[in-house]
Order: sequence, then structure tokens, then C-alpha cells
Amino acid sequence: MSVYVEDYLSKKNGEAYRGVSKRFSMKSSWGAEAQLLNYGCIIEKLFIPDPSGNLADIMLGLKGLDEYMASGSNHGSIVGRSANRIKGAKYQINGVEYHAPDNDGGNNLHGGSPSYQNVFWDGKVITEEEANDYIKASGIEGIPAADGEGILFSYTSPDGACGFPGNLDTEVMYCWCKDKTLLMIYRGVSDKDTIFAPTNHSYFNLGGHASGSVENCMMYIVADKTTWKDASNCPSGELKPVEGTIFDFREIDSVKKVLTTDHEQTKVCLGIDQNFCLNDTVTSKKYALAAGIVDPISNRIMEVLTDFPGLHVYAGNHLGGNDQKGTTPYEQYGGICFEAQMYPNAINEPSFESPIIKAGEVKYHACGYRFNA
Repeated sequence: MSVYVEDYLSKKNGEAYRGVSKRFSMKSSWGAEAQLLNYGCIIEKLFIPDPSGNLADIMLGLKGLDEYMASGSNHGSIVGRSANRIKGAKYQINGVEYHAPDNDGGNNLHGGSPSYQNVFWDGKVITEEEANDYIKASGIEGIPAADGEGILFSYTSPDGACGFPGNLDTEVMYCWCKDKTLLMIYRGVSDKDTIFAPTNHSYFNLGGHASGSVENCMMYIVADKTTWKDASNCPSGELKPVEGTIFDFREIDSVKKVLTTDHEQTKVCLGIDQNFCLNDTVTSKKYALAAGIVDPISNRIMEVLTDFPGLHVYAGNHLGGNDQKGTTPYEQYGGICFEAQMYPNAINEPSFESPIIKAGEVKYHACGYRFNA
């Protein structure tokens, strides 16, 4: 299927972003459509059919470019170069201490600004053959073939941005796959040893972006352990079994059980905001099933697949305001994020898989959202 490209203009600044800000509309052969922005590599809209063929936009988002540029919510965006938290907003690489912005109660969260989520990327349409070549070049086993044209975004995060070393050339390739997956592949290479640990921060609601709480959805996560957090909501380095806890989703269970403030891990963050240690990707390093979620009303199903070792699950605990697209304000727990990524604070925890890439090393990661009805 083909990709359509158009200008995506600011309402407040009129023509200021003509030729800079773009929207890419990418359709699949089975009726789904993803609309992406080159600002933050944002998935702006995601139209998915239900079993009867009725399309709904399941991606929470904002009214327009002005709202995306003013917001820190990261709706639909690629975040990094270091996703999630860095304890104390500092770390060492090769014995040199680096300081990232303190933007989360003493910690660093999602890098700061300028980061992937708040800059314009270059974007271009690539052929199905080029998308398949990109999949092959990644060397990640298990990724299915592309279903039509893809989109390749690129951005160079400059040396010293948010305190991170190295000029980090980053690409993100989006395409539909033949198994009904919306795929993204990340590629990073730097001229200095640095952190390369991106993620996608989309808020999903399979009933439709403004259909209310996700509490009645059913979810499973292929993880026996989770990274335990300290009082600042940052992993302490301890891994704890999910067995016997509210975080046990090895068998499908209700999302509602983790939308609580009655647990030490959820109290500080008003609900689930937890990283899971994925069984299969940790051991095999291959692209594998990580999680799934079912909406019992629309009967839409979404699965998450990745080669990342961690999956951070966040249920929109702080959603609110009036900048949302549409007329219905989003409410707490109105969407859920499945952020495939390196473990939070991995740069400071020697027992965690390292997020560091060496100078000149080309690193790939992948995440796919697969749909069924």
C-alpha cells in the first residue's frame, strides 16, 4: 500500500512550519491506517478495524502541532536518546561523569529537551523492497515482511545535547507488516560511546481514543520478574518475581488490578508505572511476543513484540486537561502505554543489560504492535 505526505501546519504560527512539519499517512492492505508526524516521530492517529470492519482511532493524542510542541506528555512519540529514568540524573561512561537534566524529582526522565520527542526529524517514503532490506539489515530474527511502503525518519542528536556524549545519528523506520503489525525499527550510531535507549510512548485505547478507562481491558505480559522501584519511582537494581503480586500477568487478567494506590509500587505514581523483565527477549535476544491486551467491548486485540529486554507499562495515571484531539477530555487511566525499552536506570545498574553503544557501533532495536479481531 502507498504512503501519502502533506504539510502539517501550526495554527498559532500559521505558515511558520510549512516545508518543515509533515504528516505521513500509511495504509495497510487490510484496512488499517497510521498517521505519523515528523515532529517527534509521533503516531498521531491509528485507525484499526473491529471484527465487523468498523474503524476507530485507538491512539490518544492532542489537537495539533502547537499542543504537541507545548506538551510534555509524549503522546505517540519516540522518546530518547535515553528513555525512562536515570537515577540522580547522572551516570558514568568510561570513568567520565555526565549530568542529564533533573526533570523528575531528582532523576532524569526521557532525556530532557532537546530530545527525540521534541524535535523535527527528516522523513521520507521508502519502497516495500527498501523496507524489507531495512528489516534484513537489522539482523533481528523473527520480524515479518513489510506490507507496502514504509517511512524512514532520521535525526542527529548533537554531542552534548541534554548532557549526553557523542553525535548520535538515529533512524526510525515505520512500516506495516504482512501479519498486521505496525513495526518500528530503531537504528543508532555515534562517534563517541553513549547511551542509545529509545522507546515509543503511545497511549492506546482499543475501544477508541476517547472511549474512557482501560480498566476493563484484559492483559497478559510474558514476564516472570519486574524491576522493583525505590521511593523516587526509579529501579533500585532489585528484580522481584511477579508471582503473588498484582504484577502477575502471566495469565490474562484485568488491567483494573494494577490501577490502585494501595501498593508500595503504585502509590507514588497513582497506578501502574512498572518495567517488566521479558522472559523471551532477555534469553534469546530475538524479536518475540512480550504482551497482549483485549478490549471486551470492541473485541480488538493488540499484541506487543520486541527484542528489547524490558516492557514498561503505564496506564495514563496523570492524563487530563483539554488539549486532547476531539471534544471528549481524556481522564485518568484513559489509555495504556506499552514501552518496549532497556531497563530504566540501566546505565547505573551493572546487573542490567547495558544501554551503551560503542563509538562506531551500529545498533538496531525493534518493536511491533500486532492487531487482530
